[in-house]
Formats: sequence, structure tokens, C-alpha cells
Amino acid sequence: MEFNAETSFPAYVVMFYEAILIGLLEVLLYHSECCESAGDALHDLLQYCQHKLVWLVAGEEDWREVSTESTKVEDAKEELVKRHKKISYDVSLKCVAVVRYVGEHSKDVSLGITTRVLNTYDFPAIFAGLIDNPPWLSREDNGQWAKYDNNKWNKMSHDEVKNLSKLEGQLWIGMLQFLMSEHCQRTYQLNSSNQATILKLRAHFHPAILNQLPALVDLQRYLEELSLVSTPASRPPLILEQVPEFYTALENKCKGKWTDIARKHYREIFCMSKDRLKRQADKFAATYDMDVMSDLMSEPPKCENCGEAAAKRCSSCQTSWYCGRECQVKHWPKHKEPCKLVTKTVKEAAKELKKS
Repeated sequence: MEFNAETSFPAYVVMFYEAILIGLLEVLLYHSECCESAGDALHDLLQYCQHKLVWLVAGEEDWREVSTESTKVEDAKEELVKRHKKISYDVSLKCVAVVRYVGEHSKDVSLGITTRVLNTYDFPAIFAGLIDNPPWLSREDNGQWAKYDNNKWNKMSHDEVKNLSKLEGQLWIGMLQFLMSEHCQRTYQLNSSNQATILKLRAHFHPAILNQLPALVDLQRYLEELSLVSTPASRPPLILEQVPEFYTALENKCKGKWTDIARKHYREIFCMSKDRLKRQADKFAATYDMDVMSDLMSEPPKCENCGEAAAKRCSSCQTSWYCGRECQVKHWPKHKEPCKLVTKTVKEAAKELKKS
């Protein structure tokens, strides 16, 4: 199958929608009522989060390279692949908060959900692995530290690295809930493998972190006591575990058809005719009024080139933000084609509306 650079826009839409949805879930699941209302759908969400977090723990990517915007102009296919990895990285980091909130509200959800969080997917061990080998922390050859926070890499001194980011705080609070709450302690099944992983956290208790989260003193004491005892062999209780409903139904429905589905998506997404692509772009232009969307932003928009706060938009397409003229000029090689497409579509749509 040959990649068609002119019709990659729908693929970008799918990727950005995934990021938007996980961000929305991160906000909603903070509230116990939303966790309770989600019901059995949490099985599918937890499986999704487990896949994302295991990808981070595996550490098969150069996270600094994956999450940094490239300064060189790449071809459309390379740009699409890199953008997909960047969005997947950001989405995976947001999954930490999603899992933490579900664990926090474990008393409000079914026992099957709690069992899936603690035992089936063993999120305590996954969280411990992320703390022990953080994919958001990087050290250059010259000894300079950098931490990924607020969607960008920030250079820091060795002492500044010890200051907890929001993400790191979520992980530590999650571990505190998983290991110290009475409800979770009754459910979580320790074994030699996850015990060894969790005990690695003892090396990360230093005065700076204990000053920021004093509640971790109890967790530190618990881990010291855990290191002195051997994990008894325990038989897991008999539980009729519910499988992820949506994922299982989709897998059964599409079994043996994945090749045909991939070809259909290729034809309908990457090989759209120009007329169909135009109609699709017209729908997006009519759906999103950028002036209204900008008023709904809780934070100032970020510059497409450097990631800093931006106050100016591209005068042609009105979709991309920049902090100044210099960044806009640097980003133009990447923005040129999408800008032309959006501008042309909006103008043609306006003409059609006048005619009607």
C-alpha cells in the first residue's frame, strides 16, 4: 500500500481525538460519581491504560526523541509516524491519573474492577516501575538534567529534579492508595515478583520527597517492614472475573477480518478522492468555529514551534498559534500545506453558502 500524503488529515484527526478523550476522562474520573456511573465500561478503559503504561515501562523508545518536536522538515509519512508516537507518549502519561482515580474510588466500584486494578493488571507494580525508571526524565552526556512537564522538556539542575511534578505526585499518591488503604490491602496479592519491584521504591525516599508528601513516611515504613518478611504463597480467591466487554465483542466480531478492515480504512482514509476529502473538510470547518473554541480554552494556547504561551494565530487558517513572527517563520515548512488546505476549504465553503 502506497502512502498518500495529500490525504493524511483524517489520520491526524483520529490521533488528536484520542488525546482529547483521555484528557476528558482524566477530568471526569476525578469525581467518584463518574467512576461509579462508568460501571463495567471501566474494564475496557483499564485494559487500554494497561497497554499504554506497559509501553512506557518497556522503555523501547528514546523518550526524549519521541516527545520532542523535530526542527528539521520531514516527509509526510515520517511526520505522521513521529506525531503518532508523540501523541501516544502524552496519552500514556495521562493514563497514570486515570488509573489513580479509579483506584482512589475503589470502594465505589465493583470488586471486579478493584481486582483488575490490583491483581489482573498489577498497576502497583507498573507504577513502581515508572517511578524507578521514569520515561519523563532525561540526562544528557554533559550531565544536564531535563524533565518532561506541561508537554515540553525543561532543563533542570540536580536539586531541581527532586521537585515532584504533577505526574510524579500522581504516581506516589497512587502507590500510597494501592498499598496502604485497608480496602486495597485486603484485595492485593503480593508475590515474589511484584514484591521485588515495589521494594525498589525504598531507594527513592529522600528528604526532599518526604517534605513534599509527608504522608509517604507511612509508605516508607510499610516497605521497610515488607522487606523483612517473605511473601507467603497464597491461593487467589475464586472470583468470576468479567472481561472487557467492548474489546472482547470487537475482537470476536472482527476475528479473521483484520486485513480486510485495514484495506478498507486505507481506501477510505488515506486514499480519499479530492471531492470526498473536500466534503470532509467542509464538515470540520462548519463544526469548529475557532473564535468560540479559543474562548473555551482554560489555559493560553501553546506555540506550534517552541511550545511557549502564544498570543497570535496564523492569519490565513486561524488554527495554529505562535508566540511571535520568528517561530511562525520556522514552522511554516510544516504548516504550509495544512494551512493552504484549510484556507481553501473555508473560502470555498463560504462561497457555497453565499450561493445558497
